[in-house]
This record gives sequence, C-alpha cells and structure tokens, in this order.
Amino acid sequence: MHSPFRLKTACQLIVPLIAIALADPLHGAEAAWPALPEKDAAVELPAQEWPQRPGNRSIRVSVHYPNGTLASVGPKTGTMLTLHNWGGTDCVGTADPRVLGKELDVVVLCVNYLQSGKADSIDGPEPYDFGYLQALDALRALWYVHECLLNRGKPFAVGRTFCTGGSGGGNVTLMANKLAPRTFACVVDMCGMKKLSDDIAFNLPGGSDLNARYSRDSKSPNFLSLDHQELRFLGNPDHLAEMKRLGTEAKVVVVHGTEDTTCPYADAVDMVQWMRHAKIDVEPKFLKKADIDGKVFTSTGHALGNRTQIVLQVAGKYLKVNGKILSGKNDFERKEDIRYRTSGGAFVISYAKGYPVGRFEPAPKFIEYPDHTDLTQVLDASGKKAAIVTKSDWETRRHHIVNNVSRVMGPLPSPLRRVPLDVKEIDRVEVGKLIRRHVTFQSDPNDRVTAYIFVPTIKPTKKLPAILALHQTTRIGKGEPAGLGVKDMSYGLELAERGFAVIIPDYPSFGEHKYDFAPERGYVSGSMKAVWDNIRAVDLLETMEEVDPERIGVIGHSLGGHNAMFTALFDRRLKAIVSSCGFSSMRKDDLPSWTGLTYMPRIKTEFANDVQRLPFDFHEIVAGFAPRAFLAVATDKDDDFDVSGVRDVMSAAEPIYKLHGVSDRLSAHYPKAPHSFPADARKMAYEFLDKHLKD
Repeated sequence: MHSPFRLKTACQLIVPLIAIALADPLHGAEAAWPALPEKDAAVELPAQEWPQRPGNRSIRVSVHYPNGTLASVGPKTGTMLTLHNWGGTDCVGTADPRVLGKELDVVVLCVNYLQSGKADSIDGPEPYDFGYLQALDALRALWYVHECLLNRGKPFAVGRTFCTGGSGGGNVTLMANKLAPRTFACVVDMCGMKKLSDDIAFNLPGGSDLNARYSRDSKSPNFLSLDHQELRFLGNPDHLAEMKRLGTEAKVVVVHGTEDTTCPYADAVDMVQWMRHAKIDVEPKFLKKADIDGKVFTSTGHALGNRTQIVLQVAGKYLKVNGKILSGKNDFERKEDIRYRTSGGAFVISYAKGYPVGRFEPAPKFIEYPDHTDLTQVLDASGKKAAIVTKSDWETRRHHIVNNVSRVMGPLPSPLRRVPLDVKEIDRVEVGKLIRRHVTFQSDPNDRVTAYIFVPTIKPTKKLPAILALHQTTRIGKGEPAGLGVKDMSYGLELAERGFAVIIPDYPSFGEHKYDFAPERGYVSGSMKAVWDNIRAVDLLETMEEVDPERIGVIGHSLGGHNAMFTALFDRRLKAIVSSCGFSSMRKDDLPSWTGLTYMPRIKTEFANDVQRLPFDFHEIVAGFAPRAFLAVATDKDDDFDVSGVRDVMSAAEPIYKLHGVSDRLSAHYPKAPHSFPADARKMAYEFLDKHLKD
C-alpha cells in the first residue's frame, strides 16, 4: 500500500543527531536514511541533484513533536511544514514550530531546502530556485516523516497534512501544494512570491526589488527558459485546471498585505482570481489598514506581523484536530506521475519511489500527417499509424493538430502574458432594454483592445449565457455586430436582445484597435494575435457578475467566422461555435489570400503557399471542437469560401463527433445566397445557441 522504497534500517535505528553525509539515491548507491529522532532534533536527508552544482546533495530537517517527543505522536496527530523565508534557515520568517506543534497536535518540520541561508540564496552566483527544487526538498522531508511513522507502526492522522511559510517560504508552500496537489488538507501562504515575473527574474525595474539573478541569454548557465518560468507561475490557469482535474482538496489560505511591494500585492490578487476561476478552494486575507491590531497584524506591507499567530488566527479552524482532513490517498501513496505542460514540453513529478522526483520532458517533434482529411488515424513519433478507437486516441491526435496549427499561426502566448485586464469604460449608452458599454482592456503587457459589451438594463435574477461576437472584414470593426453598420450583420446586438450577455472586440488593425503587427510585439501572425485577444475577452466575460462562465459561445461571419473557429480550437471554454461563411477546405481555397499580415504570413514564408506542405486543414479544426456544439453556415453561392469544401470538412468531422456520442452537436446549414448571413440563417444560428447554451 505504501512506497516500495522502504527506509531500510533508517526508520528502525536511532542515529546521532548530527549532520551526516548521505549519497543521493538518485545518482549513486542507495543510502540508509536516518531514523526519526526520539525527541525534537535535526536529521540530514538525501536530496535531488541541483544541476547548478552537480553531485550529491543533502538537506537538514528540524523535527518538532507536539510535546517535544516522538512518544507524544498519537492517532490524531497530523504533520506540517513551516518554511523559512528567502535568505533564511530553519524557521526564520515563518510560524514557530513549537507553538504549532502544541496548539494543533502536529509534527512540525522546518526544512533547510535548496539555497537556504544568505550565502547561497542572496549572495551566491547561481539564480535563485524560486520554489521548484525547494518544494521537492520540503515534500521529501514530509514523505520521510510519513514513511518512518508508518514503518514503525505509529498511528497518526495522514489526512491532517498542512504547510505554511512566509515570504520565500510562502512561495515554497504554494509550490509544494502544486507539485503534490492531493497531499495537503490546508496550506497557508503569508506574503509569498506568486510568480517569477520578468522584473524579479532579470532584475528589471518593475513591481519588486527582488533579484533572482536569471539571464535571458540561452547560452548562459543562468538562463531562464519560458518553461521554467511558466512552472513557477502559481496562477498559471492551465496548471490550476490540471490540479483541479487531479482532484485537489486543499484549502488555500492566502495572507497578503495590500501595500506589499517586495512580493507585489497585484500578483496575489491575480493568483487568487485564477484559483477561483479554476474552482480551487482559496480564501484570501488581504490586509488593509483597518485590519492592523498592533498584536497579530502590524503591517499592510511585507512583514505582516506575528506570523505564528497569523496562521492560527486565519486558518486555525482548518488546522486544528477537528478541522480539515484530506479524504483520499495522498500523492505519496498514489505513486503516480503528475504532468504540467508548458510551452516547450512538460514538467513531470514522479512519485514512483513515494517521495517526489521532478524532471522536464521536452515536447516531441511535430507529428506530420500526410492527409489532413483522414481523421481516423493517429501517428506516433516514429510515424506508425494506429486507428482512433477511443477518446484518448483522439486527444493525442487533437494535440498534434493544435501543435501543427501553431506551426503556422505561431504558438499560443504563455499564460504569463495574461496580465490583469484593467478594464476601463469609455462610455455607456442605453439601447432599448440593453446597456452598451464601450470599454478597453489589457490583452497583453503591450496592448489594449477596444470592445463593446451588451448587458440588460435591469440586473438579471440569474446568471446569463454569454457570447463572444466577432466581426467580418469591415472598417468599423466591432461596430457592425453591435448594430452600427449593415443590419444583417447585427448578430451581436440581436443575441443580446435575445437574452445573452455579449462582448464584441475589435480585430487587430480594425475599428479602434490600431495595430502594426511588428514581430517584436510577440506574435507570428495576426490570426494568433486575434485568438489571444479573444481569449482575453472570454476572461473578461468570466469576471462579469451577469455571466455564467460555464455557458459561453462564439459567433462570427467571414473573417469573424474563421476567427471564431481558431479561437475555439485553442479555448475549450467556448461551448458552442457558429461560423458563417468563414471557411472551406484549404484544398479548395485561395491559399495566398491567407498570407497577409492580418492572417498567417508563414503560409507563404515557411510553406511556400503549397497546400501539400501546409500542416493542417479545417477538417481537423472542426473535429477538434468535439464534443462541443458547432454550426457551419455556408451559402451555396459564396464566391469566397467554396461550399463543397465546407461539405467535405463537415463529413470528415462526423466520425469524431460520433466517437464522442454527440453526433447531434455537429450541424450545417446551406442557404441559397451569396457570401452573406441572411435572416433565416441567423435565426437558425440563434436557435442553435439557445439550445446549447440556454436549455
């Protein structure tokens, strides 16, 4: 039931309570681990190798029992990490282990994780680890105590496992919970760093004066890859979603001063928002001047106050004997791998040995598919074919599709570009029973997007379904779907009148959104820039009190039609997709027309306008929507997108929808009309969106 790696002799012997050199079991002969001391003392444990200083490494762990002795551990006794600050050792800058042990009935561990002490963490030449190996060290110490108690047959409350830390220790606390998402019942972060931002990583002017000593130079030993930066972003939406999928139960208590500039308060707000979005059980305590009592809370800055009493006051009800208890097996017991995908691969945290071992796996090379119309096959890295018979098979193929679309559009921006939206309202106008808000929002660090938002004048009694409405190629951009242009293109306004909350952003370089597509802005194509702006517009919808975040769809005509499709491929929050006159098979399209700056220049520069070399087609994109609802409106006299190519695409996608058991969610309508969005087609589209987002 427990780890196959038993602490042979280690947990059965009493060893001298001094630091002892131990071989790293990952890089040499397996060493005997020390026994648990009979009373409060320190032990030395082998740790995972640090690439900056190759070779064996060990960590010192101070063990504190509830009443000072191992004998005081009982069936209700839990375990707890209390982790020091950046530059500290033992229990500096965090909650007092002796008080925690007595008050909460827990075995408390202080861990001298990687770079503990000023010499290595502040004065050393190597970059500061910023939570990764540090958290693995802390988790290894926790596993060691669990395993020793189990091996001795000493009853204790495995489900009462907690962690806290201040400043750098708060950062390691949050990382430990991320790397072991099914291990802690409650964690308490006190003013910890929430992300390795550029200003901290590269000592740039910005929100913090911390210097982690990294380099942007890929040839430097201190180089910081985007992958490592993404892992250390504790508000990373993709990683939080994975934690939720894995079944994390931890109550995450975040204590942060509103005037903290060392670990910026804005980063704490951002992280909490993303945790709430992922439905992580987070409870913020953002200290304002009114909270200062002179005893527990003495500062709204980085110091906070008495960090021992802060833990007990803000989280005592979760930490005490009758508080929060983990219901299932922890990660030590499960012995499973945990994977966090990043831009260039994935971080894997393996629990095969019981304790965690981390590694980075670069993404495999792109998988080339000679026929993009055949969706019945999946290829492995060697090019070997296998039939798609399960949803898991399809997910592998879908991953290949997204990668290949990214080869043409450029990669989806890192979650680190998800800066605070900072919504600013320019004006608002009543339109019948609606309010039309004219706003701008921050899409990325360098650009603001203009948009219209429609909501009812009377606050709804329940949350509304929402629509991202995307305009065609028109000078007025967002104004047209908002009812300020051609009447037959007023689908944004009409859906709002039908009971949807609606957002209509300008496509880059249209309407009020001035954009020059310079490569240094960070986008390979106008298509990917638009996708990112749209994703951020969905982020904005999710912040609105009127909106149900589980019922968001997208609609667009022509440019807006394929813009909607590209966005939905990358953003699965869009539950229903409508594309009017927006696509055809690339095999039946004018490929050079896709190569302008507003679209995908790489079709020309990298793939020579050759459809045989192009690594994706719309057959794959539509299939990539499954099991979500998709309606294609394709007029039979469209002189822009060949209707026969649309029929080909829809036919190819049918088996994938059938595989998911949702054939009824794939629909097409072929009006007898030129390139347009006629009234009967709009009516069908609206009923389709009603069915899949309202009913």
